[in-house]
Amino acid sequence: MRVDLDHPVRIDLPPWGGQLIATPADSGGASPQRLRQLTVAARHGGERFALTPAGLPRSLKKQFQARAVPAWERDGPLLFTADGRLLFVPGLGIDAALQAAPGQPQLAIRWQRGLPGPRQAGP
Repeated sequence: MRVDLDHPVRIDLPPWGGQLIATPADSGGASPQRLRQLTVAARHGGERFALTPAGLPRSLKKQFQARAVPAWERDGPLLFTADGRLLFVPGLGIDAALQAAPGQPQLAIRWQRGLPGPRQAGP
């Protein structure tokens, strides 16, 4: 599945039971250009992720352990760039190597469990 998160938006992902949310950010986000044509996928194993710009990419398991992310919060969808690089992991955020430079326009991405329910008609 492909998504564009290059502007503030909420995208429902029923197969994963939640939403991807893109919001403006001052730091830690990715440039809008990088957030076009993203691929949404499940973990396959072997994915590597950098928490800090100077840090080496490590397995998702090790990064989840380093951040004390509980097991039940590790099952959201991964986002990959158009060229196949792992960009976003729920519970970890945007890979440090792909974050926008300070002062550049950028968007943060967040995974939210649960989908909005059906809208009820008023009385």
